[in-house]
Amino acid sequence: MRRCKDSPSRHKRKIITSTAARVTEEGCVVYSSFIPLTLYRLSVMTEEWKEKIIKEKLGGKRDWSEEERAALARSMDEELEKRLQGSGGGDGRPKDAWTEDNWKEQMAEHPLFAPYLQEEGAVEGEAPINPLSEGLAQLKFDPDHSSPQEVAQNYKDEGNLQFKYKKYRLAVANFSEGLKQQCPDKELNAQLYNNRAAAQCHLGNYRSTIKDCEKALELKPDYMKVITRAVDAAAKLKSWDEVFAWCDRGLQLDPSHTKLKASRLKAVKEKKIIQRDNRRKSQEILKKKNEEQSVVNVIKNRGIKLGTSHLKGSSTITLEDLETHHPAAHGSRVHLSSCAELVWPVMLLYPEYQESDFIQEFTESDYFSDHLEVIFGEGVPPAPWDTEQKYQYQNLKIFFEDKEKEKLCSVDPSWTLSQALSDPRYCVMGGTPSFIIVVNGSKFMKEFLSKYK
Repeated sequence: MRRCKDSPSRHKRKIITSTAARVTEEGCVVYSSFIPLTLYRLSVMTEEWKEKIIKEKLGGKRDWSEEERAALARSMDEELEKRLQGSGGGDGRPKDAWTEDNWKEQMAEHPLFAPYLQEEGAVEGEAPINPLSEGLAQLKFDPDHSSPQEVAQNYKDEGNLQFKYKKYRLAVANFSEGLKQQCPDKELNAQLYNNRAAAQCHLGNYRSTIKDCEKALELKPDYMKVITRAVDAAAKLKSWDEVFAWCDRGLQLDPSHTKLKASRLKAVKEKKIIQRDNRRKSQEILKKKNEEQSVVNVIKNRGIKLGTSHLKGSSTITLEDLETHHPAAHGSRVHLSSCAELVWPVMLLYPEYQESDFIQEFTESDYFSDHLEVIFGEGVPPAPWDTEQKYQYQNLKIFFEDKEKEKLCSVDPSWTLSQALSDPRYCVMGGTPSFIIVVNGSKFMKEFLSKYK
């Protein structure tokens, strides 16, 4: 037999396998593509041994009596016992015989079994392929020794083995190599697509699963297993229209198919739920849009000017102008109360200490004095930054900035927020009205005001 390493196409072949032999669950050794050859050799050896025994022990006699058979058996047992005694120790076993304690280590040294034997607790992985195993595997997948159909079948068998042991990526690789052989057997190719779809499904590649199912059905239109697999993959993707299409396709072949009927019924229910949720979402969006438009209309009727960080003022009001841009006011926005009053987020700025207070809800009918008394009124603990405790309600002065003329405008504490915002000099920037608070008559106030002259 020609050795594999002499083959000129050795480096062109892709082998997705661990070895040419494997151990089954029952402990039997299966030599992949070498079983017929091995059985043939064993049968020849058995016949030769039988003829030798007949000639040596019975002088060529073939008609044995029961006594002769029993005598022959005893003689062979005695001869075997003598051989064992001569080749081993005192227990009658060969010195290099496998025991219950060392069988695993002995098998691990064998080139065919080593890749399948791992230490307990070890992470599962591919063992290095020794030259003998590689050679056997090359024979199994070598197109020079096998037809495309045989190679494709071998890749399919190897992929099924990897799939059995949940090595789905290796299974996909083997099924793909089998398809690359382009064998003329449509049934085999359809099975390869189906098996690869199953492995892809276990990997969570549901779209690839559906594509392989479509390929399989092109080769075998009545492949029901492929249709049910595609239904499951489409359901995982929550693509209910695809579920309908695949179920209808399968029910045309088998109108009484129970699983397809149940899957189609589930898809109908799920699609109705999605449609209901979409309707609710659309209604909520429309309601929110109407509410926002109502706020815009009220602001427009109040004569309040809105601006952005890019424009100092704007006569055109849009929903974007109502968005709050200040980090402290994030999540708050002007809205209408149950009494149809505007409720604003308001910032109070203290430039002397570079501090600020954020009032989340400042109704347009509220007086400035009401909020200032809550923050700086009698009996209220001073702010941590007010070490001199000079920020008292009766000592405070309120201003807002005229953006166009770059001047400060005074606000009377008895004003409502609506009065301040309706002032033609005021412009709400960034969706959040802001006002400057200083101590009346202080040195800082004089210096601060001088910057605006």
